[in-house]
Amino acid sequence: MGYEEFRRHLGKAGLSINAFASLISVSPSSISNYSKKAQVPRHYAVLAILLGDVADNSVDFRALLARFGIVVGEADRKVAQIQEYRVGALRRPK
Repeated sequence: MGYEEFRRHLGKAGLSINAFASLISVSPSSISNYSKKAQVPRHYAVLAILLGDVADNSVDFRALLARFGIVVGEADRKVAQIQEYRVGALRRPK
């Protein structure tokens, strides 16, 4: 699966690259680096297809995963905070 189609499936699930990365415990850059390659790994494609399809069928996969102790979006917030810190740190005078 190509990167753009992968992103489309994540979009159907309402997931950003950061949220997907935090869900599977990898860095966002390790996923976004596939934008330069022809294909994403098969396991990423399978997950994106499944997440997009369950969202299309009105299944709340976030609630389902939460029942098993996996909180979608919690780590995404931490990633966003780190990125905000880095941007702020770059803007501070030295």
